Amino acid sequence: MTTNKGLGKGLGALLSSEGISENKKDSVVELKINDISPNTDQPRKKFNEEALQELADSIKENGIIQPLIVQKKGSGYRIVAGERRWRASRLAGLEVVPAIVRELTDEQTMEQALIENLQREDLNPLEEAMAMNNLLKTHKLSQEQLAQKLGKPRATIANTIRLINIDESLQDFLVNGDLSAGHAKALLALKDSEEQRRAADVIIAKDMSVRQAEEYIRRLLEQAENPKNSAEKTVDRMSEQVRISTKEVETSLKKILGSKVKLKLTDSQSGKGKMVIDYKNYDDLDRLIKLLGE
Repeated sequence: MTTNKGLGKGLGALLSSEGISENKKDSVVELKINDISPNTDQPRKKFNEEALQELADSIKENGIIQPLIVQKKGSGYRIVAGERRWRASRLAGLEVVPAIVRELTDEQTMEQALIENLQREDLNPLEEAMAMNNLLKTHKLSQEQLAQKLGKPRATIANTIRLINIDESLQDFLVNGDLSAGHAKALLALKDSEEQRRAADVIIAKDMSVRQAEEYIRRLLEQAENPKNSAEKTVDRMSEQVRISTKEVETSLKKILGSKVKLKLTDSQSGKGKMVIDYKNYDDLDRLIKLLGE
């Protein structure tokens, strides 16, 4: 398995197959788990509790296969790489964990933490963007310098960092995976936050691909530039979209309820409408009542 793909010569040459830098002088020591604290600047902010428990169960059975990377901090140690393993080890009830102690600058600590998470694809798009932006600002790096350190094209760095400008109300969609980085980059073409939110609702509701989202945003921008010429087309397109969406919902409800369902939209702006459910007889009505009451 190739491990240095996408990494620059500097840090890339120092990374093992697990995305953690190696040093011939490194030696593994046993540290008390309570002497170790997480890095508050760690790029990764969200940890899946279910996945952590699974890792904890594995650690109970097999132990920690890969040591943590830590740096001396005061009377204890701060995690450079391996916070997820540390959290799972605590869940598993371990009192000591294997670790490698490193002498690192704050900049090197942030770099290695970011690289490990990027290598493992552990960061959601917003965490990645914020971590890169933090490196730029805290250590006064240029995008070109950061690109060289991470082994990524400068354009990739620039586009990723742009995600921190996404409207705050949409950030949870990025964190939860409802929107991808590609979707978010398309939405950023809309400067108004309210427009971004409305467009995001449509993209998620219709489960659009990134390409479809880009085309949808392009049409919105085109309509904004030429409102008179596109007004009639917009109404027709919206009517068609509503019709298709209504049909999709009717089909889904029919499968769920086992009965024919008809939706009637009475206010296209608010989405207000009526729903009519057919039933064959009283027994079928009882079945629907029980089903809807579950």
